[in-house]
Amino acid sequence: MQIDLRYETKFSVSSLNSHEIENIIKAHPAMFHEIYYKRNINNIYFDNFDLTSYKDNIEGERDRKKIRIRWYGDLFGQCNNPILEIKYKTGLLGWKERHKLRNFTLDRKEHFDHRKIFDHLSTGQDFDIMKLDLQFMTPTLLNRYERTYYSSFDKKYRVTLDNKMEFYSINPIGDYFETFSDEEKTVVELKYNQHFADGARRITSSFPFRVTKNSKYVIGVERLRNWN
Repeated sequence: MQIDLRYETKFSVSSLNSHEIENIIKAHPAMFHEIYYKRNINNIYFDNFDLTSYKDNIEGERDRKKIRIRWYGDLFGQCNNPILEIKYKTGLLGWKERHKLRNFTLDRKEHFDHRKIFDHLSTGQDFDIMKLDLQFMTPTLLNRYERTYYSSFDKKYRVTLDNKMEFYSINPIGDYFETFSDEEKTVVELKYNQHFADGARRITSSFPFRVTKNSKYVIGVERLRNWN
């Protein structure tokens, strides 16, 4: 299987609204323009009891991975075409492994049985549930945001703008989704294939944003800790 290695540079944006950020992106010398359509992205993140994925990100471990279920559209109710994503990172380069899941229902008042969702994966010939240590993982965070997509004129670089973030706790012992917080934070990400790394500095230097390393998973976990 060919792995598509790419870089992702995250920017911390403050004191600007989404309209102002969009204007900055569109005024960039690389001539970024909007592609696709705005859509809501929903994620359920998984970690172990020690929150290893969270700690590895904070401590800047060279080799790390992040596991999540992702789907688009409505947050609660019927979740259509969900994907299990295992996001790997070695140094600054990352790649994703994806597996289709069966549709499921997410109800704020009902127990979220992730084991049942993963059951059919263990019988797949191309999937090794033990290798990924999914048997030791538990849902730790539910989040949602609106994403806008942009591409440079030469199609070598992509920018995503994520705002309207919401973070929900997932308590495996008590009630699910009881605690939640809305976050005004906006995250801008530059994404590009490893073959285009030489031109990336010109792209980043033309943005008036500060480069940051924190992922939305880290933001969500810390936001909910402060909320609680």
